[in-house]
Amino acid sequence: MDKTFSPEVHAKIWSLSKTHELLPIHRVLLGHDGSMTNLLELISYCEVALRTIKQSVVPCPREVADLLAVDVEEFVNERDIIIVRSRDGSPLLYARSYIPLSRLKPAFKADLMRADIPIGKILQRYRIEARREIIDVGYLSSDCRLEELLACPGPYLWRTYNIITQGKPLIMVKEYFSASFVS
Repeated sequence: MDKTFSPEVHAKIWSLSKTHELLPIHRVLLGHDGSMTNLLELISYCEVALRTIKQSVVPCPREVADLLAVDVEEFVNERDIIIVRSRDGSPLLYARSYIPLSRLKPAFKADLMRADIPIGKILQRYRIEARREIIDVGYLSSDCRLEELLACPGPYLWRTYNIITQGKPLIMVKEYFSASFVS
């Protein structure tokens, strides 16, 4: 059976858990290999919504091109979003994603460009079989921008992962969430 993250990522989650006294739910959030939207709905016990901060087509940054296995300067959709609780608008998660436009079917691309649909829901809508491969995880004690976006002070946990379909990375995502929103 394929693992969705390397032994190094697994070890890093356990190390973070020890050095920063993470709760079991924090480990779940860092290591979860399914839809984060669905998981956040279960944790917050309400529907969540997506608030797009920005979305644009840009040349692929060098550090992302390697993760997506594309050429530097290939055009990608770059999207910054916040997932919020529908009932009160409280921010739960901030994410930035990169998607090579050359790998998108027209209908998928149209939904993505609408900017208000979570990626997991688009994958589900088009019945795209995919897996998430966690690349890295980490802990950030403070960050002014995240404090503003997530409406709470640090610490923050983050993870980077690829959504892989048909053996190729389709989407690279980096997510940040407050370690206090579930404590």
